[in-house]
Amino acid sequence: MKKIIGLILSVLLITGCVPVLIGAGLVTGYSLSNSTASGNVETEYRVLWDLCLDELETMDAEILLSDESKGVIKAKLSEHKVVVKISSINMDTQRLRVSARQLLMPKAQFAQKIFLKLITDLQ
Repeated sequence: MKKIIGLILSVLLITGCVPVLIGAGLVTGYSLSNSTASGNVETEYRVLWDLCLDELETMDAEILLSDESKGVIKAKLSEHKVVVKISSINMDTQRLRVSARQLLMPKAQFAQKIFLKLITDLQ
C-alpha cells in the first residue's frame, strides 16, 4: 500500500501537481508552473479577497492595483512583481493564482511562498 501511495505521489511531483494537505480540506492540491502557483480554495470570494489584501499589506507589499470586480491585485514585494488573481468556481470555491516575476524572469518559488502563506493564513 505504501508503495502505491509513493508511486502516485511521485507521478504527481513529476507532473507538477503537488498534493498539499493544508487546513481541514481547504486546499487539496496546487499546481506550480513557470511563474505561477495556483489552486482551488474552499472559501467565499470576499473572505479570500480581504485576506489577500491584508496579507500583502502585512508583508509590506506596495499595492499597485486592486480591482475587486476583476479579482486582480498587482503588487511589488521585495523587488518582485506579484499578481494575485481570484476567480469564482462557485459560491464556496475560488481559484487562486499567484504569479511572481523579478526583472522579467519568472520566480515560481516566490509565488509558491506567497500562495502557501495566503492558504495557511486562511485557516
